[in-house]
Order: sequence, then structure tokens, then C-alpha cells
Amino acid sequence: MNEYSENYEKEISLVELMFYCLKKWRWIVLAMIIVAVAAGGYKYQSTVKGNQLRQEQALLEKGTEEEETSEEGIIKNPNVVYYEQIIADSERELKKQDAYLKESAIMQLDANHLQVGTVSFCLNMADDQESNAWENLIMAYRVYVNDGRLAEQLMDIDKDISKGELQYLLAFSCDDDYHYGSIVSSQMEQGTLNMQVVMPEQLIFQITITTGDEDTCKEYLEKIEKSVMDYSRELNGTIGGHELKVLAASQSEKTSTSIQQYQTNALTAYTTLLNNLQNLRKSLETVLDEEGEMITVKEEVVLVNPVPVAVKFAIVGLVLGAFLAAFLLILIYLMSGKLQSTEMFREEFGMQLLGEVKAPTGKKKLFGFLDNWLYHLEEGAYANISREEQMRIAAASLKGAAAQKEGLKKVMLAGTIAKEDVTEFCDCLKEHMQEAAFSEYRQIVFDATALEELGSYDAVVFLERKGVSYSKLVKKERELAAGRDVCVLGTVVV
Repeated sequence: MNEYSENYEKEISLVELMFYCLKKWRWIVLAMIIVAVAAGGYKYQSTVKGNQLRQEQALLEKGTEEEETSEEGIIKNPNVVYYEQIIADSERELKKQDAYLKESAIMQLDANHLQVGTVSFCLNMADDQESNAWENLIMAYRVYVNDGRLAEQLMDIDKDISKGELQYLLAFSCDDDYHYGSIVSSQMEQGTLNMQVVMPEQLIFQITITTGDEDTCKEYLEKIEKSVMDYSRELNGTIGGHELKVLAASQSEKTSTSIQQYQTNALTAYTTLLNNLQNLRKSLETVLDEEGEMITVKEEVVLVNPVPVAVKFAIVGLVLGAFLAAFLLILIYLMSGKLQSTEMFREEFGMQLLGEVKAPTGKKKLFGFLDNWLYHLEEGAYANISREEQMRIAAASLKGAAAQKEGLKKVMLAGTIAKEDVTEFCDCLKEHMQEAAFSEYRQIVFDATALEELGSYDAVVFLERKGVSYSKLVKKERELAAGRDVCVLGTVVV
């Protein structure tokens, strides 16, 4: 008697799993309908309640408004409001630019007749200073002029000019040859290149101021001399020791293209803004003529049609219901412990599968043609064999298995399913195998009397059913037969 392997690993066929779910299509359709109705009904009710809340809110707001007699109201034209806002902003900006053109000191200058004053300073460095001290000092003076500190010192001369404009009129210039000193000699001595760097003895830089008249320019030059010399004494205590002398102060009348360009740009910006303001005013007049200053609007409560929204949710519910039903069916297939597949029957149970009756019974079901179509799709050509012929084939297989065992007179029919499920096959078996005496169908797993009678039979045949019989009980009844040394001919799945 063959012993099945205790280490057998059960394999699951995805095709069988798919057909198992498809055969339960009625449950899937029912789940789809339930979830779709629940989702659609919920969304319908929530939409209706939302519409009611909007209507109640609108009535409350309407009740608080004064002089409200109908659902219509008069408001100011949004296009008019837009143009009025843009025009107001443009007028404010135009006033700012107009005031700047009239009050700015730079705009009052005559670019063709400017007084340019220049103060030249001579910078002498102490002998013990490092070579990069020149750069640090020059950078300090340059920053002093460019960052506005010098302009602050000059503010008391002319109260009408701002710090920013005065800083724009100041300029700093210096000879750039002071960088890193001068290389005066180089020669190769004993394989080594010797370079002698000589720093300049003095350095000259200039500060320039541009004004409109000669007297003001002279005052600025005097103030610049004083402020720079004061700043020089401050640097002596911080950056490095040096001596600063005023070489000369000069004035001359010149033409400045930079100031002329600055004035031209300011006038151009003012003119452009003025033209834009005029165009905006014309556009506002057009809107007032065509649409009017005030418009009538009808206050309506926007209500959502609950039917389309509910239908969309119902469709989503159909899909969700299908997935939910399929998931539950897969869990049942995997965890129920019932006999679902017979592909690896011998390896799993250690006994021969004599036959399998797959054809559905003649009971009529609603939409039974779908069940018949799925059966033909799964079984292929085998589906064309009638149920009676499949039972005769299973009986013939059992007869062949019995023929291999000599002296079989009494055979017990046993199983773990209800007697009604195997009555049809038992009648067919007794009709085609008259050589042996078959017992009535017994359940040796559940009936102690039947288990005691098992020892008096020469062999046993198990009758099981897919989706009904439990794999654990099938193994149990096989062990009971093996323990009593009764020959197991095999199993027929009906």
C-alpha cells in the first residue's frame, strides 16, 4: 500500500482559482449590486442634504440683508472697479514721478554746463608695512566714497539734495598699477629664480563731485578734503600707518553724458506712464458707455443634481464590489480546507484517483447557460461527455482497479459527504459491477459502527466531492483504512 509523503507541498493553480471565482459569479454580482446601491444611495442622500443646507444658508443671509425685496440685486460693474483701481494706482505713481522731476537735484542740473570738482590725494606708506597694505588702504578709501559715508558728511551743504543723489554725483578713481608692486629685476643664480618686488613709494587717487554751480562745487571740495583727512587719521589706527596729503583741488565746466542719459530715462518713464494713464481712462469710458457703472445680478443658490453624482458613485461601487467579492472568494478558496483541486491528488492523499464526474446535474438554475458556458470553457472537449457517461467511465476505472486485486468479494463505499450527493453514482456502480458486493454508502469518519464493519470488507472505495469534502477528513479516513489493513482501491470525485 502506497504511503503519501508527509512533506508534500500543496500547489495552487491560478487557472483553477480563476474558474473557482467565475463559477461563483452570482455571489460576485450580488456583492456588486449591494455595494453599488449602498455607495449610490449614500452619495444621493449626502448631496440632497448638502443642497438643503445651501438653501437654508441662503435664506438666512437673505433675511439679514436690508432693503432686499427680491432675488435680484444691483452691484457695481467689476470691469469698472478694475479700471478705477488701476487708474488710481497709476495716478499715485505719476504724482511721485512728477514730484521727483520737479524736486530732484539731478533733474535740475544742466548736463551741458556742469561744474566738476576734483580733489587729488597723495598716499605715502610707511616702510615697515606689508606689501598688501596698499590694496587694503585703497580699498578702504574707495568703499568710504561708494557706500555713502562721504555723502553723509556733505549733506549739510545743500539740504535740497538727497543722500542717494549726492552719492550718485560722487566718484572715486585711482591708478591700478599699485597691485602687487613692480618687478624690477630677475636673474638665475645657482639654479634658483630670484625676483625682487619693489612697492611704489606713493600712490595718487582722486575724488570727483559734480554740481550745477561754481560756488557750491567749491564748498563741496573743501568739505571733501576735511572729511577724507579725518578718515585718514581713523585708518592710521586700524589698517596701517600711512601719510595722506592733498595735492590739488580743481574745478572745470564739463558736459556729462551719463547725467544726460539719466535725465532722459526719467523723462521717458514719466511720459510712458502718462500715456498709459490716458489709455486706461479711455478704456474706462468705453466700459461705462457699453456696460454701465452698475449691473444687475441674480443671486441664485447653486444646487447639485444628486442623480449624476449618485450614478458615478454607483459605478465605482460596482467595481469595488467585484474586487471585494473576488478577494473574499480567494480567501475562502485558500483557507477553507476543502477539496478544491484534483491535479495532484495522489501526491496529496497517497491514493489513486479512479475517476471524476464533472458534468453538472440536470437541475435548472437561473442563468444556467452561464454555468454551462463556464464549464465548457474550463473542461474543453471533456465537457461534451454526458454526466451518465462520466459515471460509467469512473465505474470502469474502479472495475479495472478491482481486477488487479484477486479475491475481492466485498467492497465498502465510504466517504465524508452526505449520502444524497453519491446516491446517483452508487446506483450506477452497482449496475455495472455485479462481480462484487458493494455496501451501502457509509461515513467511517463519523460512524463508529461503520468503522468496525470496515475490517470485514476486502477493499474500500472513497467517494468525495469538490468544494464539499474536507482534505483533512479525506486523509483521516485513508489512515483509518490503512490502520485496519484494508485495501484502498482509490477515490472517485463526484
